[in-house]
Amino acid sequence: MKKSLLALVLPSLFASTVGAVEVYKDDGQSVDIYGRAYVGHNFGSEDSDEYGNDSYIRIGAKLKSDISESLSAFGRYEVQYDLKDSEKDPTTKTRLAYVGLDSEVGAFSFGRQYGAVSLVSDITDIAYTNAYGGNTGVGSDHQGTGRDNSLLKYSNKFGGLQLDATYRFEEAQNEQDEIDGKQNAAYGLATTYELDFGLTLAAGFNASSPTDDYDASIFLVGASYKKGPVNVAATYAQGSEFEAKGKDHTAYELAVEYKITKQLRAQVLYNFQEIEETVSSTKTDSVDDLVFGVRYDFNKSLRTVAEYRINGVDGKDDDFHLAARYSF
Repeated sequence: MKKSLLALVLPSLFASTVGAVEVYKDDGQSVDIYGRAYVGHNFGSEDSDEYGNDSYIRIGAKLKSDISESLSAFGRYEVQYDLKDSEKDPTTKTRLAYVGLDSEVGAFSFGRQYGAVSLVSDITDIAYTNAYGGNTGVGSDHQGTGRDNSLLKYSNKFGGLQLDATYRFEEAQNEQDEIDGKQNAAYGLATTYELDFGLTLAAGFNASSPTDDYDASIFLVGASYKKGPVNVAATYAQGSEFEAKGKDHTAYELAVEYKITKQLRAQVLYNFQEIEETVSSTKTDSVDDLVFGVRYDFNKSLRTVAEYRINGVDGKDDDFHLAARYSF
């Protein structure tokens, strides 16, 4: 494919979810396009914020260009169109946007990307639907832990050991922060180690200074074991004023999956988070979920999923989520 033709093809691919995976490869350069269409609905209490439609379209591109035999440049862009509201209220968000260099000593990248400790939290953030899981405290635009802006990242793998380190440069998080002049620098470090018999161990730490009068940090450990049709995973998190000023938290997630057939699999998840007020030492359960899920894969692109959540938090109802997902 000539470069002039590529310039015409790429804009149309970003405007649609239909396209080939590899759209360009020549002279050490490549462009891969990927995407997902997720249509889901949450059945439960109408008073819940999660009730109703939960659908989105996601599309992204991965770019790579060889500089020399030992050095290459790469980039990634990913955007999501949330479809919870009507056509009159479209919601678009940039999930990822970064560039970097890959060398013999590791990969260096900068932009909007995943913080280091996501390496640990992702071990149990494996719910089948878009509705459940991910309750350790790690999150997008939160102290440089999940996807966040202005992140400088180093990543390298030494045999079975992977090491990620990130530094989030100071930047106002929202309009009010800009008004107040608040900035937030953060750094994170995480590692995983894969053993030959299916066990993976992980640990990570993230620290930040949301304001001048307090510091926030979170420590995570995790492990997963995969053998044949069985996948068992667990993570534990301890946060010091990480969720908010004056609030410590403890969280853990457990996941067990069994692949029944080539196409059918089932999963059980348990998510728990406890908030403790640092002044009064009052403890409150903010998350207490038991989730049962079933997934059926028609092929590598299309799957249907269903999950039922038993909610153990006082005042919150059980709910059920049904969805279909198409990926390329």
